[in-house]
Amino acid sequence: MCLSNKIGPPVEGDDFFGREKEIRQANRLLDRNHSLLLSAPRRIGKSSLAKRLIEEKKAQGWKCVYIDLEETTTEEGFLRLVIEAFKKNGIWKQFAEGMSKGLASVLDRIEKVSVGPVDFNIGKKEEQEDLYKNLKELIKHEEDTFIVVDELTLFLGILNKSDNGAEKVAFILNWLRSLRQVSKTQVRWLFCGSVGLRNFTSAMNLGYTINDLTEFSLDELTREEAIGLLRGLCRSEDINMSEECINYTLDKLQWNIPYFIQVIFSKLAEDYGGKITQENIDVAYDKLCSENYLSTWSERLAEYREYEVPARQILKSLSTQSSGMERDSMLDILMTDQDVSMREQIDYTLSKVLEMLENDGYIIKKNTTRAFRSPLLRDYWFSKFVQ
Repeated sequence: MCLSNKIGPPVEGDDFFGREKEIRQANRLLDRNHSLLLSAPRRIGKSSLAKRLIEEKKAQGWKCVYIDLEETTTEEGFLRLVIEAFKKNGIWKQFAEGMSKGLASVLDRIEKVSVGPVDFNIGKKEEQEDLYKNLKELIKHEEDTFIVVDELTLFLGILNKSDNGAEKVAFILNWLRSLRQVSKTQVRWLFCGSVGLRNFTSAMNLGYTINDLTEFSLDELTREEAIGLLRGLCRSEDINMSEECINYTLDKLQWNIPYFIQVIFSKLAEDYGGKITQENIDVAYDKLCSENYLSTWSERLAEYREYEVPARQILKSLSTQSSGMERDSMLDILMTDQDVSMREQIDYTLSKVLEMLENDGYIIKKNTTRAFRSPLLRDYWFSKFVQ
C-alpha cells in the first residue's frame, strides 16, 4: 500500500491509515445517538478521523455535513456557512402548508443564500433570537444525520475579541446545545479542532454548554499502526528503510502521532532518499528541532490569553528537564519576584495552566512529575527558547 505524505491538511480516502479501533468505537456511540467531543492534542489526526466517519456514515445512508470554521471571523460568516452547508446537504425542511410566516420567510431567504448576500437581521437581540429559533425548527430532526463542526473553538476565540464577544460566544454555544437537546432528534454532532473546546469553555465559565457531549479520546498510533504508516510512506517514495531504522525512528519520537512521523519522514525523503541510516535519522531529527515544522505549537499558546505567559514559563523550564519537574518546583518558578501574598492566586493559575497544557498534549503527568509528552517537542522548545 502506498500513501501520499500530506502534512497538515486532513487526509481522506486511501490516504487515511489505521485508527480501526477508534472508528469502531465512534460508530458505536453515534449509532446509540451520542453526540461527540473529539478530545485530543493538536496534530494528532482529529479532522482526518472525522472525515473518515463521514465517509462511513454516507455509505450507511446518513445525511452528512462538514463545517470548517477555520477561516470564519464573524457571526454573519458563521451563519452563512452553516446555512449553506445545511442547504447543500438537504438538512432544511421544505415549504409546507400550515408553516408559520416566520418560518416561511426564513426558508425563503435560505433558498436565496447561494445566489448572493442575504440579510438575516441579527443586529437586535430579539431579531437574533427569532432567527436562531426559526433555524432550529427548520432542521429535519427525524432523519439520521451526522454533522461535523471543525475549528469551532478557533472561531469562537476570534469572535470573543469582538464587541460584546463573550455574549455572542455564549449565545452560539447555547444555540448549538439547544439543537442537540431537541426531543427524539436523529441528528448527531461531532466537534473537533486544533484548540480544545473543553479548555475554552472552562476558561469562560461555559462548560455547561457542552456537558451533554460524550468525550471521545484520540491518542497516538499503536506501535503496529506507526510501523505500518512508515512502511507505506517508504513505498510511496521508493525509499529503503530497514525494520531496524523504522523502529529506531519510532523509539526516538516516542510519541508516535501521525504528524511527527510524517514530518521526520518528509525530512528524510527530502535530504536523503534511497537507503536511510540511523545517522540520517539523527540528523533529520536535529534539523526538525531547529526549523519551523513545530512552530504552530508555540503560536497557538496565544489562545491561552491570560495564561499564555505562565504557560511559556513552565514549558521553558520543562524543556531543560528531560525527566520532568515536580509541581512545587513549577510553583516556585511562577512565584519568582512575586509577593508571598500572591501564592494562593498563582497556585490556582498553575493548576489551570497544567490542565490546559495536558489537555492540549504539550505535557504529560508521570506519577508526581510533569514532563513534555514528546521528546521532539521538548528538544524543539529547548532549541528555540533556551539555547
